[in-house]
Amino acid sequence: MKTNKIYLGILMCSAIGLTTSCLSETKDLEPRSVPEEKETGRLVLDLNADANFTFETRAVDENTYKNTDNYTVNITDSKGNSKFSGTFATLKTRLPLELDLGSYSISAEYGTEYPASRDGFKAVGSSTFTIQAAKTVECNVACTPTAGKVLVEFDPLMATYCDTYSVDFSGTTALGNNKAHWGKDDTAPFYLAISEAGETVNYTIHITAKTDYAGLDGENKVTNATATGSFQLQRNKAKKLTIRPNYTPTTDGGLKIEVTIDETTNDKPIRIEVPVTWI
Repeated sequence: MKTNKIYLGILMCSAIGLTTSCLSETKDLEPRSVPEEKETGRLVLDLNADANFTFETRAVDENTYKNTDNYTVNITDSKGNSKFSGTFATLKTRLPLELDLGSYSISAEYGTEYPASRDGFKAVGSSTFTIQAAKTVECNVACTPTAGKVLVEFDPLMATYCDTYSVDFSGTTALGNNKAHWGKDDTAPFYLAISEAGETVNYTIHITAKTDYAGLDGENKVTNATATGSFQLQRNKAKKLTIRPNYTPTTDGGLKIEVTIDETTNDKPIRIEVPVTWI
């Protein structure tokens, strides 16, 4: 009788253990929630660059600005989070670029912007796009210079009437109170940073006339003089100033300055005679 009780106890314990084990295993097999996959779309980017200042005289190799592989591209979402930042050469290896649904901004740039420089300029472009589920969107970004180009050509006759001559450019927002100085023997053009709407560029021509062609202040000859003017300049455009003397003997000093402004897009260059102020 005692033996049967022992067996019964063992069987009851085994049953309880088996039940507990089964309950534990059943609990572990309960289904788990699976996170939903985010919907995405894809971006294809067409980046092009135009640096065409019309005049062939160059201070830098403008063709380097047409190589879009050199451009830095930045893509940000509507919250300002960066989704890509790197060269276009790198981005091309990842296109089409997979992105979450939403609105995005894209910008591209190359070079450095200076108020006035003979060494380089900056080109920029931007756009926006929207990614939709399971769709591929094509975005086009056109990059253009933030500068305009100015050139000066002195007529050889300037050396006949003047000992020295030069031009100062001023008046743009980027230059502020500074000036871009074009010397007598300079040949390399200036790239002037210009606002998007275009700006008025002022020029001041400085001359030191030879004694025979000097002006008169009473009975005294005055050799230093200035002549001033202005023109409109747009981004990615060029203006060329050709400066020549116009001399007619008079009692007050007959030397005048003739300025021809050419942008090649007009049928006829603008030719004006600028009076000089003897100082």
